[in-house]
Amino acid sequence: MSRLHHLLLERYCDHYARLNSTVDPRLLSWSHRRQMDRTFGPYLAGLPAGSRVLDLGCGSGHLLYWFSLRPEVVPVGVDVSPSQLAVARRALPAVETHCEDGLAFLLRHRGEFSAILCTDVLEHVAGEDDCLRWVEAVRDALRPGGIFLCRTPNAANLLGGYSRYLDLTHMRSFTPNSLLQLLEAAGLAECAIVPYRAGHPLGTLRMGLGNLLHRLFFSLCGHQPAAAYTSNVYAIGYAGAREGTDR
Repeated sequence: MSRLHHLLLERYCDHYARLNSTVDPRLLSWSHRRQMDRTFGPYLAGLPAGSRVLDLGCGSGHLLYWFSLRPEVVPVGVDVSPSQLAVARRALPAVETHCEDGLAFLLRHRGEFSAILCTDVLEHVAGEDDCLRWVEAVRDALRPGGIFLCRTPNAANLLGGYSRYLDLTHMRSFTPNSLLQLLEAAGLAECAIVPYRAGHPLGTLRMGLGNLLHRLFFSLCGHQPAAAYTSNVYAIGYAGAREGTDR
């Protein structure tokens, strides 16, 4: 890790605060919570009671807080940033959290989780082979049939360049196709792009208009349409076949 990268991680909570209305996960807005319910909720709804679900790169704990509102899951968080994890621990003292490198954590917890969610993390991993190792370690940390849901900046969005260079710790961005390539190369099954569901009618309208604009722009430029044009792209993969497995 470079000296700059190390310094940025130490103060990452300050950077996050500049880009978000609040760092306190307990202040998650109704619309943001509704967006998580609609985007992630259907994939977690069938998990057995007591399923351990990992937030890989949990940051200050917004997704962990959402997990804590779902009685069927046992939330676990891991993040390498001490400043962000300190916020999560103050807000969610009853939730199990770990301050360490996510890859090292995954390698120590093989076959343990029914689902792993990883939002805004893969773009920070240093090299291509390291990125592959992360997703392979995710696959191995899942129980048979377990779910991997991830989110990264979307290079197919017209503001993809802004998202890519918004943060000095970003190493890459993904298109829907390249994100599926990564998940499939790591041995995950039934990989697919997950549709983003807005949490408010105005957000749904804005997303529809943005989708129309992007389709027109791609068509004018002679490109095939992308599977998603939202600022972030969401994808899912499974650790082996789902049928006949006990998650």
